[in-house]
Amino acid sequence: MNTVVIYASRSGNTKKVADAVAEVLGERGTVEIHSVDDAPKDLRPFDLVVIGGPTEAHGMTPPMKGYLDSIEASSIHAKSCAAFDTRLAWPRLLSGSAAEGIARWLREHDASLVASPESFIVSTKPELQPGELEHAHRWARAVAQLLPVTGIATSVI
Repeated sequence: MNTVVIYASRSGNTKKVADAVAEVLGERGTVEIHSVDDAPKDLRPFDLVVIGGPTEAHGMTPPMKGYLDSIEASSIHAKSCAAFDTRLAWPRLLSGSAAEGIARWLREHDASLVASPESFIVSTKPELQPGELEHAHRWARAVAQLLPVTGIATSVI
């Protein structure tokens, strides 16, 4: 499996989550990890695309919006994707969710979401709350298990 994990991060928390997700997905194949500043615009080479960013002002940050708008639309069509964010521990109705916005953008561009958008919680300092990196590992394992099975080789003796 060839995966790309793309993230936007202001204080480093979302990058830590992206690194944890990439670590687990790396057990299933090759993984590239990119900031939105240097992320590929053509996503055709990847079997799985994971995109995450911090939640600010109830949604995505301008760098994340800019990156999504720069993606070659045909390269995301029917692509297996997952979305995550970092946000405060408020109810989603109050905090908003960058992951929901990313997922909405992916659906609007005919990507195939393999998992529900996921949030990882930060404090107001901002720091990841205890246990959130383990949460990221669990979520990445769940995402990997939800992927369609492809390329199964069989041998005849």
